[in-house]
Amino acid sequence: MSMKVEIFRRTVKDRRRGASWDLLKHMAEGIKACGDEPVIVNESMTGPWQKDEMEPTAPIGCMFGYGGSNQMHHTKGRRRDLVERAKKKGIYIITFDGGILSSFGNTITDPNHHWRVSLYSPMNNGNFLSDNSPPDRWEKMKKIWNINYAPWRKSNQDDPILFVLQPQDNWSMNELDPIKWFNDVYDKLRPITERKFIVRPHPNHVAAMENRINEFPADVQVVIGQKFFSGDEKKFYRFNYQDALDNCHAVVTHNSTACIDSCVRGIPTFCTSDLALAWPVANKDLNNIETPEYPDRDQWVYDLGYKQWTEKEIRDGTVFRRFKSKLGL
Repeated sequence: MSMKVEIFRRTVKDRRRGASWDLLKHMAEGIKACGDEPVIVNESMTGPWQKDEMEPTAPIGCMFGYGGSNQMHHTKGRRRDLVERAKKKGIYIITFDGGILSSFGNTITDPNHHWRVSLYSPMNNGNFLSDNSPPDRWEKMKKIWNINYAPWRKSNQDDPILFVLQPQDNWSMNELDPIKWFNDVYDKLRPITERKFIVRPHPNHVAAMENRINEFPADVQVVIGQKFFSGDEKKFYRFNYQDALDNCHAVVTHNSTACIDSCVRGIPTFCTSDLALAWPVANKDLNNIETPEYPDRDQWVYDLGYKQWTEKEIRDGTVFRRFKSKLGL
């Protein structure tokens, strides 16, 4: 029997263009390919968020992105509201986000781009239905992007610590100011390590960090490179993150997806938020900055292979069919 599946169009911005906008249309194709009926919710609505516009009624809904508890304004608030209402009703919400492993090559402009697909959240608190996955998709991704899955690196005494920042309005930062985050972490780490601290701003936030550079401690190196990007330039900023990882003692971040790339490269990575997708293999205790743990990562990387899917797999129904099957619908 055909099942209705709601696609919540206003979980992407109202500009009606861009990759996220197109992705929801691709999902509609995939739903049709499975013999089910996609229903676009609020297709023509624009303007301020209206009360009850995110009221799910079908067994499954689809959306793009994530909204934190402190982000109840504009698009992020719609997402949060939708997820909370759906969970109360026992309705599943499939959500999409940009792919992981971007510094290896999985960028939005790459023809092989893979999107994250999960239930309710595209971060570690979502359910990707990927636990205990086989290694086949991971091995395929390794070949596509020539991924360097390296053993854990044991550092030298003078190797620096790299701090990876995120913009305050980033979905996963949930309005946490990145400099406040860094200075709090600095206060914990500086008394217990003499290593050089290098701060790498997010590519969307380089100019903002340059304007606030005096808010960082004097002994910290803040890397201010290219501040504005056009075309594929941002892609190369992401790629040179691989160079930034060379010879690092550790990476420290709140929950940036860059933590995945550093863990894959074998750089011990400390995360301060359990939303981080590297959380299962990350270090959590900053007091252990000089003696990090080196957990086994094999099953974790296998599961990464089943956390993200291509546009073709979304459009031809592979993704929706998989979720339906695993959810017993």
